[in-house]
Amino acid sequence: MRVLEGAAADAFLAASWAELYRQDPQATPYQSPPWLTGWAQQLPSTARPVAVLCEDAAGQVLAALPLVHDQEGSEVRTYALSTPMGEYARAVGPAAEDPGVSASFARYLHDLAYQGQRVEIAGLPAASRLARHLAPSGPAPAGLWRTSVTDCAEIALPLAYEAMSRSTRRDHKRRQRTWDELATSRKVTYQRTRDSGELLSAYAVLARLHAHRWASHTPPAGSPHTPGAPHWQAVLKRCGPSTAFIATLALDGEVVAAQLCLTRHRRAYSVVPAIHPNYKDLAPGHALLRHLAQDLTCAGYEHLDLGRTVPGQHTYKNQYRPRWSQTLCAVSTPAPDSRSAPDELSAPQPQQV
Repeated sequence: MRVLEGAAADAFLAASWAELYRQDPQATPYQSPPWLTGWAQQLPSTARPVAVLCEDAAGQVLAALPLVHDQEGSEVRTYALSTPMGEYARAVGPAAEDPGVSASFARYLHDLAYQGQRVEIAGLPAASRLARHLAPSGPAPAGLWRTSVTDCAEIALPLAYEAMSRSTRRDHKRRQRTWDELATSRKVTYQRTRDSGELLSAYAVLARLHAHRWASHTPPAGSPHTPGAPHWQAVLKRCGPSTAFIATLALDGEVVAAQLCLTRHRRAYSVVPAIHPNYKDLAPGHALLRHLAQDLTCAGYEHLDLGRTVPGQHTYKNQYRPRWSQTLCAVSTPAPDSRSAPDELSAPQPQQV
């Protein structure tokens, strides 16, 4: 194990991360170089990025885990880089799912917890080997981690309406008929951004829409996090159209629904959706999702990941026959003795660079 912090971690992200990402087909755009470097630049002054490397005997990096160390006052907190904006957290590299590699990363996190740090790793795919090490049924010492799971939904493209239940098909047809009738007298426009200029302009619209939607009350716990246009615009400027797009649905020129997505290969990931509260009776979110699914199908995409699902969203997402999975959130508990880890967790100390 080797640990890079601060400027050394920034340099590794800039110079070497892209190759690790390229060699790992399971990595999501939440592990892409522009996404991670963009959020690394948004860290507060109390925090520094960390890249934990697992190398072979020849010094070749097998996988890397992107983290943040944040020390405010006496508390030291470690969490996954891009939390809470990133919905999936995982190690990246050709051997990220190797049993020995995942065990090494888990041991590093165990050691931090036993040293008294607060470790919070959210968004680990529950099926990943690292998540299994931190799960209650895994090899972690009893009581070291408090865990919870979040449901995630992914729909296959093209949408298989014919395979849906009769009542679900009827609901889809009813909503589609409403928009078809609207289109006879009003202008209905669907768009997906194609370049950086359109992306940044559309995000400003999405941010206003999101703020308007939740102006009078707080979004449900676990909802997509929107820290403000300046932060996101800096990240999206780095991502560009090769990694991110925003789809919008407008009625007579007024945007009534918008959805920010990230992409990798033939899979798109919904990051932040927003709808206009004055048009909720028209179900603009459903209308936009139908347009988006058709558009992505024509563009060659095979999956649309709808991301983490907060209470109240299961019924909405179930109407698209998703494949359900889970992510794990693991938070360390105070160790009974933070001076040293038990023998079964001991390992050579990481080299600090």
